[in-house]
Amino acid sequence: MSRKQGAIFMGLGILAGLTLSGPAVQAADYLTARPSSQPIYVDGLRVSMTAYNIGGNNYVRLRDIGRAVDFGVTYDAATNSVYIDSTQPYQEEIPVTPSGPTEESVQATLAQLQEIYPNGALFPTPYRSTSGGPYSQGIHCSGWATLCSDAAFGNLPWRRVDSPSWEQIRPGDLIRYDNSSNGHVVVVAKKTDEYIKVTESGLNNKVRWGGQYFKWWLEEQPGYAIYTRYPQ
Repeated sequence: MSRKQGAIFMGLGILAGLTLSGPAVQAADYLTARPSSQPIYVDGLRVSMTAYNIGGNNYVRLRDIGRAVDFGVTYDAATNSVYIDSTQPYQEEIPVTPSGPTEESVQATLAQLQEIYPNGALFPTPYRSTSGGPYSQGIHCSGWATLCSDAAFGNLPWRRVDSPSWEQIRPGDLIRYDNSSNGHVVVVAKKTDEYIKVTESGLNNKVRWGGQYFKWWLEEQPGYAIYTRYPQ
């Protein structure tokens, strides 16, 4: 754990201890939360955090601290538990479509991902998916494609379609084809009658948005297939 992270964790412990102290007769007022206007600095730089004053102490979201100090914060819905990992960098929580996916909801999820990971950004690699998809390494083009797919479709099952018709392709689908490096996979962001616009990554694990692949070119490539997760 870094010295900076240790100081943050120690501060959290002190605040938690203070919260439990004080006379019971003052509990109602003591636990009243009021927005705090005090500036917050990390390593001398002012950071933006929403803070609340409770009992004379400032409280902020754990995710905001993780983002500012750079340590991992995750939530497990199955056990209703929060996990802090000081050995891992902070990663933004990936938005997951709450109900059955539509083309509109998938495109909205991709738009959110573009805000989190703009052109040139490094995505969390290796990305370890639990959705049982075709790619297990979690790096390069397949890692980014799987991350996007999981964000849009959650744990819906995967389905491969070889040599698909153009009408079968929808936003969020993964398109793969063979190349000199055994293959490449991209994520469909938008489709027209003549081409698709995609998001993809390469060997540098950096995100790219806005790539364009023409229908006629894709249909000539060996190994041309799609992985889709839209319910049949």
